Amino acid sequence: MFQLTQSPFGKYRRYDLRHPGTGIGFSVVPDAGANVPEILFDGYNILDGYQSPEELEEGKWGKSALLFPFPNRLKDGRYSWQGRSYQFPINNAATNNAIHGFARHEAFEVTHIELSTEHAEITCALHYDGRHTYYPFPLLLEVTYSITNRHDFNVLFVVRNRHSGPLPFGIGWHPYFKLAGKADDHQMALPKSDLVEIDDRMIPAGGSTPFEAFKALQNVGDTQLDNCFQVKEPHHLYHLHLHGSAHRFALVASSSLFPFYQVFTPPHRESIALEPMTCNVDALNNGQGLVSLPAGADWAGAFRIEYHRK
Repeated sequence: MFQLTQSPFGKYRRYDLRHPGTGIGFSVVPDAGANVPEILFDGYNILDGYQSPEELEEGKWGKSALLFPFPNRLKDGRYSWQGRSYQFPINNAATNNAIHGFARHEAFEVTHIELSTEHAEITCALHYDGRHTYYPFPLLLEVTYSITNRHDFNVLFVVRNRHSGPLPFGIGWHPYFKLAGKADDHQMALPKSDLVEIDDRMIPAGGSTPFEAFKALQNVGDTQLDNCFQVKEPHHLYHLHLHGSAHRFALVASSSLFPFYQVFTPPHRESIALEPMTCNVDALNNGQGLVSLPAGADWAGAFRIEYHRK
């Protein structure tokens, strides 16, 4: 039977949902952007997440951050919608852009928990009243995390528009995975994709090129990536494969709901970020993958991690 424990995590509260017999489970800190510090399969944590309240508070590298209302970068923090202009705070000094939206800094509330012998799930909700001048669109954002004894971890996003008109958004997730001692020691395979060409500020330059590397499983080695890709797979579902010496998984997503993804090998080379995204970089400006959700409407999208021990 999966069990729930709650414990203080600095000024936050951490929820651990685990099966003591199988070593399968995960943790979430709802009031810190519904952040996920751990995903355990057979007692092994596949995430390079925040292991202390201090790390979570600092938020360095955006580990396991929920990216909303846009993932990645927004040029100069500016965008226009329905004839009005808005300015996000500049929080990526290296490129003078806004990055990853604001939901990762918001307090979510737990609205549902379900525990059984086979699975555990938790739903965290953000009731956003439109208080930020740079995104004045009331909405409900829900994220449901679930895990099963079949060794899969699922993420479901739901957005409900409570604004009087349409609202624009993109959404993504920013997990760092660690299946080996360092990034170089992993093997990776990516679906058929185009690499989004970017300028020196990491904003799309208007073109894309077929990406030939990692069509089949191969060593990461000293490869350096901080790039967005657009999926070109002919199938509805695509797979991002990552292998270590004893563990492997595939992140499985829909090419219609999450047609973009980011791969990031951070300078510390300790892990690899694989980030499913609904939209391109700077989507609030270029519109590529941007969702325009009508007043009163709902949107939902999900992806999963399928884990295997080698």
